[in-house]
Amino acid sequence: MISLTRKTFLRVITVLMLTLLFVTASAYASESLVVYSPLHEEEIARILDKFSQETGIKAEFIRLSAGAVAARLIAEKDHPMADVFFGGSAETHESLIGEEILRPYQSPVLKDIDPAFYHPEYYWSGFYVGAIGFAINNARFKEKYPDKEYPTTWEDLLDPDYKGEISMASPAASGTAYTVVATQFFRLGEEKAWEYLEGLHKNISFYTTAGAAPAQHAALGECTIGIAFGHDVMKLIQSGYDLTLIYPKDTGWEVGAVSIVKGGPNPEAAEKFVDWILDVDGQQFHSDISLRVATHPKVVLPEGATPISELQLIDYDYEWAGQNRDRIVEEWNKRFLD
Repeated sequence: MISLTRKTFLRVITVLMLTLLFVTASAYASESLVVYSPLHEEEIARILDKFSQETGIKAEFIRLSAGAVAARLIAEKDHPMADVFFGGSAETHESLIGEEILRPYQSPVLKDIDPAFYHPEYYWSGFYVGAIGFAINNARFKEKYPDKEYPTTWEDLLDPDYKGEISMASPAASGTAYTVVATQFFRLGEEKAWEYLEGLHKNISFYTTAGAAPAQHAALGECTIGIAFGHDVMKLIQSGYDLTLIYPKDTGWEVGAVSIVKGGPNPEAAEKFVDWILDVDGQQFHSDISLRVATHPKVVLPEGATPISELQLIDYDYEWAGQNRDRIVEEWNKRFLD
């Protein structure tokens, strides 16, 4: 029988305790999260840094447009690399349900959020609401059109005087642009929507890949009018650019969503992130840096943001928009890019 001295015994216990602490710390530190997101790169970085500080979970991200995120998730279906699809309009998330890319998750925070802002079977949850607007470069507009009033309706954008003066994103790459396109279907019906988009196409200077880029082009004077979400325009205005933001009647809107990738490598971390971004502190942090309107009722509206209640919004059917996205984008590509 082996006999240990008191000194040796204490050394063994110390080694065992240190080993246990090391293993525990290593396991905790190894908890990580991989996020795919179409949000602005700076926003994603700040949000994930805040999440990591508060939870200890290491988070990394890949920034892609919403359409590119969807395409990548489909391509990786058999071997998922991401845990969370963070941001982008709900219909982009909706389009992935039938592909069996997402798994439902009922966050406990949803009890505080209006059911209109999350999927009835919890495949996605909304953390902000945004509406489409026109970013108008004041100086360029007044120089080119001294006798015109600013466009305030969708039909105003068809004016032949605006040929080559309007920028918008491609719906094949951008969730923002798909919202613009789908809005015309809800406003006009399918046949007249395509007629409208044909007319708008004649005035488009170029199609961008990122949804916020048209507002940036207007801010830089590269076009007169950029079609983008209002919060993207407001950020440029608050940065000192000479823009006017106009929300047209019957404008499209989005519920910005977060969803969990089915079979992702870090399922528990994914659920923790969803809980964190949906809760009041996470949503307030996001809203403060993005000027988006949060879905959690306790979040304070950021200065400069327009309450959704003050806008004339179209009746936007997210389920229809998601289910018909591939068909509409394919047809749009044939008409305007081929």
